[in-house]
This record gives sequence, C-alpha cells and structure tokens, in this order.
Amino acid sequence: MRIGIIGKGNIGSELYRKAKSMKWDIKYILDIDGFYKNLTEKISPPKDYKNLDVAFLAIPTFDDGFVEFNHMQSFLKKGIPVVTSAKGALSNYFPELKDYLDKIGYSATVGGGTRMLRYLEKKMNPDTTEIHAIVNGTLNYIFYWISKGKKLEEIAENARKLGYAEPGAKSAFDIIKTESEKDVPMKSSILFNISRISPEILRAKDIVVNKMNEADLEKLIKEAKNRRYIVSITKEEKKEDIIDGFNHKIGDWFISAGFKNIAKNTLYERLVIDEVNNSLLICENKKIYQKKPGPGAGAKPTTASMIKDAINLISK
Repeated sequence: MRIGIIGKGNIGSELYRKAKSMKWDIKYILDIDGFYKNLTEKISPPKDYKNLDVAFLAIPTFDDGFVEFNHMQSFLKKGIPVVTSAKGALSNYFPELKDYLDKIGYSATVGGGTRMLRYLEKKMNPDTTEIHAIVNGTLNYIFYWISKGKKLEEIAENARKLGYAEPGAKSAFDIIKTESEKDVPMKSSILFNISRISPEILRAKDIVVNKMNEADLEKLIKEAKNRRYIVSITKEEKKEDIIDGFNHKIGDWFISAGFKNIAKNTLYERLVIDEVNNSLLICENKKIYQKKPGPGAGAKPTTASMIKDAINLISK
C-alpha cells in the first residue's frame, strides 16, 4: 500500500513506525517545514505526491480546521481515501465533506481507539432518544486520578509526557481549558453529525462554550469524585448540575456538555470509567446499548484505529 503521512508529531511518528513494520510503501511524511523520507531525513517535494492509495492526516487543529479541510479535499477530489485523527475539518466542514464520507476514515477523530463512531452508526435508529458519552480521555484521566487523591499538576505533567494533552497547553489549567473548550465541542459536532440523528448539520464553531475560571477549577477539584465531563444528545432539555461546558439546541435535539454530577444520574454512573478511557451509551426507549470502553487518547490506540480504517477503505 502506497501511503503519505501529513504530520510528524506523536501520531504521525507512530503511524510511520506502524506502517513501516507492516512493510507498507511510505512515500513521504509532510510536515510544516517540508517533505521527509523518514522521521529525520528531508527530501525535495515529490512530483507525484498525490499518487497514493491512502493519505493519513495527523496534524493538530488550527483555528477552525480549514488547513485540514484543504488537505483532505486535495486528496479526495482525486479519489484518494483519507484517514484522519484531526477533528477540525469534520467538525466545521461536514457539509462540504459529506459526499466523500465513504472515502474518509474518521474513527480516530472521536474516541481514539474505541471506534465508538462505528458502533454509533450501527446502533442508531428512529427510536433513539438519548446518547451520552465521555469523549475526552485526557479529562477523564485527570479527574479520575484527582478523585483518587493525586495532585492536579502531577497528573497534568503525566498527561503531557504520555501524549494525552493537546499540543501547546502548558499548565494544568490550560490543559483542562483546551480539552473542554476546544476539543470537546469539535468531537460533539462529529458525534452528532455522524449519528445522522437529525437532518440538521452542526458546526463546532457555532457552539458557544462557557469559559472556565479558577473558581470553577477549585470546585471541580473538590468534587472530583462526582464529576466527569459528559456529552449528552437528548430529545428533551434537562436541568442538570453542570460546571462549565455548553448547551446547544439544533433541530429537535438538545446537546449538553460539561462536568456533570454523575451521582445524580444512573446513566452517568454507568459511563464512569478509569484512566484515559472513553465510553458511550445509546438509549432506545427502554433499551440501553453500551459500547465497551476503550482508550480515548494516546498515539498507539489512535493510530491502531487509523490503520484499521485504511485497511477497510482499501478493501472496499
């Protein structure tokens, strides 16, 4: 399989190593400063750089994802499938990419290695009334360990070292704000759109997020045993005990997200998981379907899901 990798960070580097171990033909890695033959050796731009079987997109989201969108479009218009872990393009340019969905591997954009989006697609039907999910493994990791008595700065440093935190966030406060105010709205948008629960399309940039302050963080630390960041899509608007996050109405549906009080909702208690994992519940009248939890952040589970997407796309 002839592949190109866009991005040379944690995920791009892990993709290179995995693809090399599988003896795939890696044509290049494209990073912000040019083309590479491998993780260290630069090369001149290949004349046939779009002559690939699959393009992998593994770059951080800048602004609203327009950079990602341009990369994806340039390959998709030539009939080349794209496998992505980046969230910006699909969260803000879903209408423009909708016709190409059968050529896009997007499992890693929400849920990392859990493949919850594929599960969601299979289980969705007109009787679905509620969807609840933990979609940010970093926040789950942080508040799981705070609930166990660990210090916030120590946990945040571990999250950085393990590659769970978004690039650029330095302090623990910055990490939590970046994950909750930037990452989760994008994932919520993709979750909603991929579910096809509504004919309406949600763009992440239309979601108005409540900004966290130091007082909010202090309260969260004190109540860490009973707080997890949960995204809910429901037919009815519900009054809940939430810190930060957002509430957004689209069509006949309400999307709420934030650090919710899990002790006040038995469904939320079922979502609670440890470490860096993500989880998903789908409610259909009296039936509840639960996706097996899995790692929602980290290069290895994310790239494993991307590799699986690539194989599925090629075998179509």
